[in-house]
Amino acid sequence: MDNNLFFVGQKAFIEKDGKVLVLFKPDDRRLDIPGGRIQANETDLKLALVREVLEETGLQIKIDDPFYTWTFVIGENYKHAGQTIFLVGYRCEYISGELKISDEHGEYKWVDKESYKELKSSIGHFNALEKYFE
Repeated sequence: MDNNLFFVGQKAFIEKDGKVLVLFKPDDRRLDIPGGRIQANETDLKLALVREVLEETGLQIKIDDPFYTWTFVIGENYKHAGQTIFLVGYRCEYISGELKISDEHGEYKWVDKESYKELKSSIGHFNALEKYFE
């Protein structure tokens, strides 16, 4: 049996006015969702997600229940290439803040139940969006 090491991450599906925030990586426009890996010293998982979202978007959120899990392998052009991340997607509500994306992302878009389909991708982030809008 192969027991590979993997990391755990969380993604925030932030809803505002019936739309969900999606982000895009700056170099290849790869679809992403706000959030990230849990750091070794973080024991409150919801606070870890709040921290990641604030760093990446400048937004304050309320975290609701998780609704989807998936794995993701980091691509070869990225810092932690080849690492597997087990991800948990949470329904989240926008509370406050002005959207300002960090340098981890190049663009953003608010998508709804119809417009998200234009982002069709083979990565698990898209499958999570599909599940969100079911």
